[in-house]
Amino acid sequence: MTLASRILAVLLIAVCLGSGVMDFLKPAKLVEGMNKLRIPTNALPVLGGIKIAAAIGLIVGFGNIRLAEVTGACLCAYFAIATTTHTRVKDSIRDTAPAFVLLVMSMLFVLTTFAR
Repeated sequence: MTLASRILAVLLIAVCLGSGVMDFLKPAKLVEGMNKLRIPTNALPVLGGIKIAAAIGLIVGFGNIRLAEVTGACLCAYFAIATTTHTRVKDSIRDTAPAFVLLVMSMLFVLTTFAR
């Protein structure tokens, strides 16, 4: 892994762990946002599990480059779907931007990981 991919991995790990834990805790503001996106509340633990699994994949990926590549590709798909979901309900740019930024970060992670 390049230095850039390691930095991106650490940032993605932090975001995925934090966001994944919040999905399990289901704070009112998060539930309200998910309702706006037409995502049922019972889907939150599944989404949280996906993010935590991705964080674990990135952590293990420091020693297994193939796992890092696959995890990065999966995160690209996840955040592309998240960005599309925000766009589908005509969410504001302010609310869509985090998903889009994480999509870009995931794409950069994949590109810098392949650039070894």
